[in-house]
Amino acid sequence: MSENLIQIRSLKTIFPTTEGIVRAVDGVNLRVDRSQAVGLVGESGSGKTMTALSIVRLVPPPGRIVEGQILLRDRDLVRLGEREMRNIRGKEISMIFQDPMTFLNPVMKIADQIAEPILIHEGKTGKEARQRVVELLETVRIHSPKEIADAYPHQLSGGMRQRVLMAIAIACNPSLLIADEPTTALDTTLQVQILDLLKSLAADLNMSVLLITHDLGIVADVCDVVNVMYAGRIVESANVFSLFDDPQHPYTRGLLASALSIDQFKENLVTIEGTVPNLLELPGGCKFNPRCMYVMDRCKINEPKSVDVGPRHTVACWLHGG
Repeated sequence: MSENLIQIRSLKTIFPTTEGIVRAVDGVNLRVDRSQAVGLVGESGSGKTMTALSIVRLVPPPGRIVEGQILLRDRDLVRLGEREMRNIRGKEISMIFQDPMTFLNPVMKIADQIAEPILIHEGKTGKEARQRVVELLETVRIHSPKEIADAYPHQLSGGMRQRVLMAIAIACNPSLLIADEPTTALDTTLQVQILDLLKSLAADLNMSVLLITHDLGIVADVCDVVNVMYAGRIVESANVFSLFDDPQHPYTRGLLASALSIDQFKENLVTIEGTVPNLLELPGGCKFNPRCMYVMDRCKINEPKSVDVGPRHTVACWLHGG
């Protein structure tokens, strides 16, 4: 039996606006086991990043969590005070963001930024923290770590900045690493290097990973379990082999059909008709129904619930009884 590390139950995160309530995360159920890599995939605007920010309790105002649980080893993070949550961020749960230049302080040296969680959570002296910084830079495969430690973010390439974010994230050996589109701003060669590094770090540190991406190729390479998200909801969840071999939700099938492969020639690019709906103007029933080729009358009226279609394979679709 796998050890359950984090369990998300019926999580709802909303944003009140002058035009109405935006339901960014709308009843998400998600599980990450110890030493497991879990993917969260979907188009832009589906709620992936907001789910991650909800886990670490960094939802930007006026957004707020209004319902559900986030259980870290049976401890509900939703109900913790901010001081308790600060003790968890960076120590037990860390996050890598997709744009290093946004999240690295441009006027602080690299060493100071990596050392910050070490000083806060591990109480090391400045000399000990400096030594740890150099070790971490070596771990994330940065050459000349002592020189890089004294550099500023603008002096580094995009790939090196992403590695610095990874060094900050693993500084205190967290149990869960959330990686939000960690390769988006990188070229293909650097993407491969960063993903290889991510897999290596997860294995060496016995760390669980929640990988947020829209790239199914990355999911196939890195993840054990995949959750497909659409309009704030998880519409399908399965182990990576089941999902790719036998996708059950029409949206999942559309994503897979639209993915390019070097092993299979396609005369025409397959696309999913339409776009992700405006979260202020969601359709009734199944939120995917305006784009679904299998839509039925009840799809437009009632929201389907997740049902089991195999071992740890669930799907929310009326084609399966919903």
